[in-house]
Parts: sequence; C-alpha cells; structure tokens
Amino acid sequence: MENHRPSETTSLVQEAIWQQKEYCKRNNLPYFAPANGICFKCHNQIYAGPAAITPEEAGTTLVTGCPYCRRSYVD
Repeated sequence: MENHRPSETTSLVQEAIWQQKEYCKRNNLPYFAPANGICFKCHNQIYAGPAAITPEEAGTTLVTGCPYCRRSYVD
C-alpha cells in the first residue's frame, strides 16, 4: 500500500471526483458516485485507500458502486 501525506490524498480525491464528473459530462452519462466520494453505505472514501478508484479510472469508466462494500449506486 502506498502511503500519501494527507494533502496528497485530499488532492487525489478531489482530482478523482473532478475526473468522474468530467467523464460523465463528456459521455452524457448520469453521475452515480457520491458527490464527496464517501460511500452512502460503508462510509469509506471510494477514491482513497487500498481499493480506491484512481483519478485515471474515474476519468475513463463510469463509477456505479463502492469498491469496498460493493454497494450499487444505480439502485
């Protein structure tokens, strides 16, 4: 697991949130991910930690669920 200083983690989270919003706009897709990146069910930050959705992934795929608890955001 890669260690990041808090400011780096915050920056990566903000970048991933922005990337997902832009991906949805570019592809005319609905935005399902939590606006702040915190899962509604398990309360993990989906864009930080060992199972995180990276900014690169957020910019190229539609986020439809939590990588930690697998809760669907589409329901």
